[in-house]
Amino acid sequence: MKLANKKAQRQKEIRRIRKRRTQIWKAQKELGYIPLEKPIRHGWFKELVITTHVERYKNQEYILEVYKKLAKCFWGRTKEEAETKWSNETSKYLINKEVPTLSRRQYNRLSDGAKRLCVPFYYYTEKRKLKLRFYVNLPKGTYKIKFTRAYVTHSKRIDPTLESEEALLEQKLLKNEYYAANLKGDTWKNNWQISESRKEKLKVNTRLRELTKYSTRAIINEEITWERN
Repeated sequence: MKLANKKAQRQKEIRRIRKRRTQIWKAQKELGYIPLEKPIRHGWFKELVITTHVERYKNQEYILEVYKKLAKCFWGRTKEEAETKWSNETSKYLINKEVPTLSRRQYNRLSDGAKRLCVPFYYYTEKRKLKLRFYVNLPKGTYKIKFTRAYVTHSKRIDPTLESEEALLEQKLLKNEYYAANLKGDTWKNNWQISESRKEKLKVNTRLRELTKYSTRAIINEEITWERN
Protein backbone atom coordinates (compact mmCIF):
# COMPACT_ATOMS: atom_id res chain seq x y z
CA MET A 1 0.00 0.00 0.00
CA LYS A 2 1.32 3.46 -0.89
CA LEU A 3 2.44 5.74 1.93
CA ALA A 4 -0.21 8.35 1.02
CA ASN A 5 -2.94 5.72 1.27
CA LYS A 6 -1.64 4.56 4.64
CA LYS A 7 -1.71 8.13 5.97
CA ALA A 8 -5.23 8.64 4.66
CA GLN A 9 -6.44 5.43 6.29
CA ARG A 10 -4.73 6.39 9.55
CA GLN A 11 -6.41 9.81 9.60
CA LYS A 12 -9.76 8.18 8.82
CA GLU A 13 -9.32 5.80 11.75
CA ILE A 14 -8.33 8.65 14.07
CA ARG A 15 -11.47 10.57 13.09
CA ARG A 16 -13.54 7.48 13.79
CA ILE A 17 -11.96 7.10 17.23
CA ARG A 18 -12.54 10.78 18.02
CA LYS A 19 -16.16 10.53 16.99
CA ARG A 20 -16.69 7.44 19.11
CA ARG A 21 -14.93 9.05 22.07
CA THR A 22 -17.31 12.01 21.87
CA GLN A 23 -20.27 9.63 21.84
CA ILE A 24 -18.91 7.78 24.87
CA TRP A 25 -18.37 11.02 26.81
CA LYS A 26 -21.92 12.11 26.03
CA ALA A 27 -23.30 8.74 27.14
CA GLN A 28 -21.24 8.87 30.36
CA LYS A 29 -22.52 12.37 31.11
CA GLU A 30 -26.12 11.29 30.59
CA LEU A 31 -25.72 8.52 33.19
CA GLY A 32 -26.08 11.18 35.86
CA TYR A 33 -25.33 10.93 39.58
CA ILE A 34 -26.60 9.00 42.58
CA PRO A 35 -27.24 11.00 45.81
CA LEU A 36 -25.36 9.73 48.84
CA GLU A 37 -27.28 8.92 52.01
CA LYS A 38 -24.65 10.79 54.01
CA PRO A 39 -22.40 13.52 52.50
CA ILE A 40 -18.66 12.89 52.76
CA ARG A 41 -16.25 15.62 53.87
CA HIS A 42 -13.86 16.39 51.05
CA GLY A 43 -11.60 19.43 51.33
CA TRP A 44 -12.35 23.14 51.39
CA PHE A 45 -13.65 25.90 49.14
CA LYS A 46 -12.36 29.44 49.21
CA GLU A 47 -15.11 31.49 47.64
CA LEU A 48 -16.50 34.94 47.09
CA VAL A 49 -20.13 35.17 48.19
CA ILE A 50 -22.69 37.94 47.94
CA THR A 51 -24.10 39.21 51.26
CA THR A 52 -27.61 40.43 52.03
CA HIS A 53 -26.26 44.00 52.04
CA VAL A 54 -26.45 43.94 48.25
CA GLU A 55 -30.18 44.61 48.60
CA ARG A 56 -29.37 48.15 49.79
CA TYR A 57 -27.94 49.11 46.42
CA LYS A 58 -30.01 50.44 43.54
CA ASN A 59 -27.75 48.69 41.06
CA GLN A 60 -28.22 45.29 42.75
CA GLU A 61 -29.25 43.79 39.42
CA TYR A 62 -25.92 44.72 37.81
CA ILE A 63 -23.85 43.60 40.81
CA LEU A 64 -25.43 40.14 40.61
CA GLU A 65 -24.96 40.06 36.84
CA VAL A 66 -21.22 40.67 37.20
CA TYR A 67 -20.99 38.21 40.10
CA LYS A 68 -22.31 35.40 37.91
CA LYS A 69 -19.43 35.93 35.47
CA LEU A 70 -16.65 35.75 38.06
CA ALA A 71 -14.49 32.71 38.82
CA LYS A 72 -15.58 32.89 42.44
CA CYS A 73 -14.85 29.48 43.97
CA PHE A 74 -11.68 27.38 44.26
CA TRP A 75 -11.38 23.94 45.87
CA GLY A 76 -8.44 22.37 47.69
CA ARG A 77 -7.84 19.27 49.79
CA THR A 78 -6.73 21.61 52.58
CA LYS A 79 -7.29 25.27 53.39
CA GLU A 80 -3.72 25.95 52.32
CA GLU A 81 -4.27 24.39 48.90
CA ALA A 82 -7.52 26.31 48.37
CA GLU A 83 -5.74 29.51 49.43
CA THR A 84 -2.91 28.85 46.97
CA LYS A 85 -5.33 28.34 44.07
CA TRP A 86 -7.21 31.50 45.01
CA SER A 87 -4.01 33.53 45.30
CA ASN A 88 -2.76 32.23 41.97
CA GLU A 89 -5.95 33.39 40.28
CA THR A 90 -6.12 36.81 41.89
CA SER A 91 -2.42 37.53 41.30
CA LYS A 92 -2.32 35.99 37.82
CA TYR A 93 -2.83 39.32 36.08
CA LEU A 94 -0.68 41.39 38.43
CA ILE A 95 -3.71 42.77 40.26
CA ASN A 96 -3.29 43.24 43.97
CA LYS A 97 -6.95 42.89 44.88
CA GLU A 98 -8.78 39.83 46.14
CA VAL A 99 -11.58 39.85 43.57
CA PRO A 100 -10.91 37.83 40.35
CA THR A 101 -11.04 39.72 37.07
CA LEU A 102 -13.01 39.35 33.83
CA SER A 103 -11.79 38.70 30.31
CA ARG A 104 -12.72 40.94 27.41
CA ARG A 105 -15.18 38.32 26.15
CA GLN A 106 -16.92 38.12 29.54
CA TYR A 107 -17.05 41.92 29.70
CA ASN A 108 -18.59 42.19 26.23
CA ARG A 109 -21.46 39.95 27.30
CA LEU A 110 -22.47 42.25 30.16
CA SER A 111 -25.23 44.84 30.01
CA ASP A 112 -24.29 48.53 29.92
CA GLY A 113 -25.17 48.91 33.59
CA ALA A 114 -22.96 46.01 34.61
CA LYS A 115 -20.09 47.28 32.45
CA ARG A 116 -19.99 50.45 34.54
CA LEU A 117 -18.77 48.33 37.47
CA CYS A 118 -15.70 47.22 35.51
CA VAL A 119 -12.33 48.95 35.21
CA PRO A 120 -10.09 48.03 32.24
CA PHE A 121 -6.38 47.29 32.58
CA TYR A 122 -3.68 45.91 30.31
CA TYR A 123 -1.14 43.23 31.19
CA TYR A 124 1.57 41.24 29.44
CA THR A 125 1.27 37.49 28.96
CA GLU A 126 4.21 35.12 29.38
CA LYS A 127 4.79 35.50 25.63
CA ARG A 128 4.97 39.29 26.07
CA LYS A 129 1.65 39.93 24.35
CA LEU A 130 -0.44 42.83 25.58
CA LYS A 131 -3.92 41.75 26.72
CA LEU A 132 -6.95 43.52 28.12
CA ARG A 133 -8.90 42.44 31.22
CA PHE A 134 -11.34 44.11 33.61
CA TYR A 135 -11.19 44.55 37.35
CA VAL A 136 -14.65 44.32 38.99
CA ASN A 137 -15.42 47.21 41.31
CA LEU A 138 -17.94 45.57 43.65
CA PRO A 139 -19.08 47.73 46.60
CA LYS A 140 -17.19 46.52 49.68
CA GLY A 141 -20.24 45.63 51.76
CA THR A 142 -21.86 43.50 49.05
CA TYR A 143 -19.49 40.54 49.24
CA LYS A 144 -17.16 38.60 51.49
CA ILE A 145 -14.45 36.01 50.88
CA LYS A 146 -14.48 32.95 53.12
CA PHE A 147 -13.54 29.30 53.51
CA THR A 148 -16.34 26.73 53.34
CA ARG A 149 -16.20 23.03 54.08
CA ALA A 150 -16.63 20.96 50.92
CA TYR A 151 -18.70 17.77 50.76
CA VAL A 152 -19.25 15.01 48.24
CA THR A 153 -23.03 14.67 47.98
CA HIS A 154 -23.38 12.48 44.87
CA SER A 155 -21.49 9.62 43.23
CA LYS A 156 -21.26 9.32 39.48
CA ARG A 157 -22.97 6.39 37.79
CA ILE A 158 -20.43 4.20 36.01
CA ASP A 159 -20.98 1.99 33.01
CA PRO A 160 -18.10 -0.57 32.95
CA THR A 161 -18.70 -1.25 29.25
CA LEU A 162 -18.23 2.41 28.32
CA GLU A 163 -15.22 2.73 30.64
CA SER A 164 -13.58 -0.31 29.04
CA GLU A 165 -14.23 0.90 25.50
CA GLU A 166 -12.85 4.36 26.31
CA ALA A 167 -9.66 2.80 27.73
CA LEU A 168 -9.21 0.68 24.61
CA LEU A 169 -9.57 3.74 22.37
CA GLU A 170 -6.98 5.61 24.43
CA GLN A 171 -4.61 2.68 24.19
CA LYS A 172 -5.04 2.63 20.42
CA LEU A 173 -4.20 6.33 20.14
CA LEU A 174 -0.98 5.67 22.07
CA LYS A 175 0.32 3.35 19.38
CA ASN A 176 3.23 4.80 17.44
CA GLU A 177 1.39 4.92 14.13
CA TYR A 178 -1.51 6.90 15.62
CA TYR A 179 0.05 9.01 18.37
CA ALA A 180 2.05 11.44 16.20
CA ALA A 181 -0.79 11.85 13.69
CA ASN A 182 -3.27 12.47 16.49
CA LEU A 183 -1.15 15.26 17.97
CA LYS A 184 -1.16 17.07 14.64
CA GLY A 185 -4.90 17.66 14.97
CA ASP A 186 -6.45 20.90 16.19
CA THR A 187 -5.98 20.58 19.94
CA TRP A 188 -8.44 23.37 20.71
CA LYS A 189 -11.15 21.47 18.84
CA ASN A 190 -10.14 18.12 20.32
CA ASN A 191 -9.67 19.04 23.97
CA TRP A 192 -9.81 15.38 24.93
CA GLN A 193 -6.35 14.82 23.45
CA ILE A 194 -4.21 12.66 25.73
CA SER A 195 -1.62 14.62 27.68
CA GLU A 196 1.86 13.33 28.39
CA SER A 197 0.98 12.74 32.05
CA ARG A 198 -2.14 10.80 31.08
CA LYS A 199 -0.11 8.84 28.54
CA GLU A 200 2.35 7.84 31.25
CA LYS A 201 -0.48 6.96 33.63
CA LEU A 202 -2.03 4.66 31.04
CA LYS A 203 1.30 2.94 30.48
CA VAL A 204 1.73 2.39 34.24
CA ASN A 205 -1.79 0.97 34.54
CA THR A 206 -1.12 -1.35 31.62
CA ARG A 207 2.06 -2.62 33.27
CA LEU A 208 0.27 -3.13 36.57
CA ARG A 209 -2.36 -5.22 34.81
CA GLU A 210 0.44 -7.29 33.27
CA LEU A 211 1.68 -8.16 36.77
CA THR A 212 -1.41 -10.32 37.28
CA LYS A 213 0.11 -12.82 34.84
CA TYR A 214 2.95 -13.57 37.26
CA SER A 215 3.13 -15.24 40.64
CA THR A 216 3.84 -13.22 43.77
CA ARG A 217 7.16 -15.06 44.21
CA ALA A 218 8.29 -14.11 40.69
CA ILE A 219 7.52 -10.44 41.38
CA ILE A 220 9.34 -10.46 44.73
CA ASN A 221 12.39 -12.18 43.27
CA GLU A 222 12.39 -9.70 40.35
CA GLU A 223 12.23 -12.53 37.82
CA ILE A 224 10.28 -10.38 35.34
CA THR A 225 11.30 -7.54 33.08
CA TRP A 226 9.33 -4.74 31.43
CA GLU A 227 9.16 -4.81 27.66
CA ARG A 228 9.45 -1.52 25.84
CA ASN A 229 6.49 -0.76 23.58
